[in-house]
Amino acid sequence: MTKLMNALGFQAGWWACVGGVRHNLEAEAIIFCLILIGIHLRVSKFPLQDIKLGIFALLIGVLVDSSLQHFSIIRFYGWALGPLSPFWDWTLWVMFALTLNASLDFLKNQSHITTPILGLVFGPLTYFAGAQLGAAALNDSPVKIFSLAAVWMIALPLLVMAAEQVSHTSKDNTC
Repeated sequence: MTKLMNALGFQAGWWACVGGVRHNLEAEAIIFCLILIGIHLRVSKFPLQDIKLGIFALLIGVLVDSSLQHFSIIRFYGWALGPLSPFWDWTLWVMFALTLNASLDFLKNQSHITTPILGLVFGPLTYFAGAQLGAAALNDSPVKIFSLAAVWMIALPLLVMAAEQVSHTSKDNTC
């Protein structure tokens, strides 16, 4: 899969989920994302490694976003299992993971300072955009924005390290 197609697929999934929640098309958005994930895995050179990374990201995502919701940093809209983050959010974490060895693979070559800074900046921006578009409620107080930034300062490097580990595993398996 080309990096451009991977990036466009993630963006299409993000917009589908955020718009789907707002326009009561959540089930359709989730199905769309699952189809995109399936297409990615079908054309991937290393589908097993992508599945492992997707599962890891799913677990991190459910923990992160459910915790953010529990501590009233953000309130997600949509179908959820009890106090956990909604299902559409789960698909986005998996889809994001699938960008880390494709369209966002350049993050693996960044310094150990750059990746946390990127998480610090772009993590909160993504949540803010989703909230502005109706997928969540976010009080934009400095403390809550800092909380999102702090979480993503850790989450993004953790996910990138997992992607590095998975890509090293796939290289080792091809030798």
